[in-house]
Amino acid sequence: MPYDSLVLNACIRELSSELAGAKVNKIHQPDERTIIIRYYGAAGNGRLLLSAHPDNGRVNKCAEGRDNPAKAPLFAMVLRKWLEGSRIAAISSVADERIAWIDFDSRNELGDELRLRLIVEIMGKHSNIILIDSASQIIIDGIRRYGSHLSRYREVLPGKPYLPPPPMDKLPLVPESEEALAAALYSLADEPLAIALRRQVKGLSPLLADNLLLLAGLDLHAAAGDAGAYEISAIYRQLQLLQQRINTGDYDPVISCADKQFRDFYAFDPPSWEQLEKKHFASMNEAIDTFYQDRERRQALARRKTALAKALRQNRTRLQKKIALEEADLADCEAANVYREAADLLSANLYFLRKGLNEVELPSFSEPQQLVKIKLDPAKTPQENIRQYYKRYTKAKNAIHLIDEQLQSNRTQLEYLYSIEQELEDSAEAEELAAIEKEAAAAGFYHHAAAPHKKRTAGSETNQLAPRQYRSADGFTILIGRNNRQNDRLSLKQAQPDDLWLHAQKTPGSHVIVISEGREIPHSTILEAAAYAAWFSKAKDSGKTAVDYTLAANLRKPNGAVPGYVTYTEQKTVYIEPQQPPEG
Repeated sequence: MPYDSLVLNACIRELSSELAGAKVNKIHQPDERTIIIRYYGAAGNGRLLLSAHPDNGRVNKCAEGRDNPAKAPLFAMVLRKWLEGSRIAAISSVADERIAWIDFDSRNELGDELRLRLIVEIMGKHSNIILIDSASQIIIDGIRRYGSHLSRYREVLPGKPYLPPPPMDKLPLVPESEEALAAALYSLADEPLAIALRRQVKGLSPLLADNLLLLAGLDLHAAAGDAGAYEISAIYRQLQLLQQRINTGDYDPVISCADKQFRDFYAFDPPSWEQLEKKHFASMNEAIDTFYQDRERRQALARRKTALAKALRQNRTRLQKKIALEEADLADCEAANVYREAADLLSANLYFLRKGLNEVELPSFSEPQQLVKIKLDPAKTPQENIRQYYKRYTKAKNAIHLIDEQLQSNRTQLEYLYSIEQELEDSAEAEELAAIEKEAAAAGFYHHAAAPHKKRTAGSETNQLAPRQYRSADGFTILIGRNNRQNDRLSLKQAQPDDLWLHAQKTPGSHVIVISEGREIPHSTILEAAAYAAWFSKAKDSGKTAVDYTLAANLRKPNGAVPGYVTYTEQKTVYIEPQQPPEG
């Protein structure tokens, strides 16, 4: 995804006329690396997004706002002080570099006119947004401050002089001559031509370098040292044509797609995308905004899923440890008969015992020829040792019920947690994840702070979320629950008694309902729905899976059972390979 100097130039070119003379109304900083400037210009209200994110750094007009923190960060407060109410004088970029700047006509505390410049440096992990006084070139502040301990070249601190990033030792986009281009490429003679080209010429991203060679009809992987006069001339000609496109604004913004997801974007349709699904846009800013909105939504979703998965994993480990300890305690308690037998043997042989013995060996009641070794406390009398063994027996016997009750509760919780983990694995949309987060939080497995400025109604996420819906080859509707609460509602409230219910056998998974509408459901539809039930289960990677099915009338939910847990009768079982439902 090359937000390179060409894409930046295209965005700036589109914005320059719209922003000239626009008034800055409000400035927001939704996160630590992003600034949004709300302005009013000739085209009306607009938002300008500036990002110094390591992966998503960019400058573009955006259609939507962002949620803002309750307390504005320091850099946002500095920008508000100096820039709100000012006028945008110009926006431009440094040739062949990913550096843009915006000039503002502002005023100081005394009302004197002041020209300020906001510089956006898009340089991966070194990206920054810096506000400076244009006249003195002194830094007012930066979104990412650092001193000499991080950089020996420059400091980004208030009051320090602004130094641009270190210059790149590369040729301009169009070198002064073919000979200069040839000399630069031959200095990397062993490198592939595409790599040598982007390492020696400014403004070339890997995508652009590859496609310039394709347009020149050259082999990307040929060694740079093998390029002759013809190859050098062809490359030079393509660089000239590229510069001409930049000068005239001849852009064709495009996003490539795969599996119905945006994959990449560029300022023109590159030859290497000839066979790809693509979407063209009227402007570069619209393409960039569309692409990054989708990308950041998926990144945010992935972060939320990772956080929830971590919390569930920690709770799973905790429950597994508790269950192991309780099973060990239960095994000890179930051996309580040993204490009773010892007490009975000691009582029957009391006349052989005396105080001070460490242990005795007495014949077993069931097998007199076998001796049972019994340890004694030498400080206690025989009667006291007998009472001690009876006390141990009574305590262990009474503990069995409590330990078993707690053990069954923890096993149920663990199975429930497994089902939530399976829901999380199957989730793909923010609405699904919100419902799963709510369910996990209600179960005590996750502590999730609600997003600010968003009103919530009880159960709103789950109620608005529809189950997955498909149509079988025979024309029957198949509904699949997305989470445990929806599984309950789908199976116990929405399904009719003669609808068919399916679930992967003895493993966490979604409830599947086939709507019968009074018709007999053919076996082919049962197999199709069973394959989907296996897919939306923990067994989807396990090959042939056992799937139970029965009428919805045969379902029951025990009192106090966790969400998604039901019992059923009169079931039949099929063994089938999991199959992902077709899209749409």
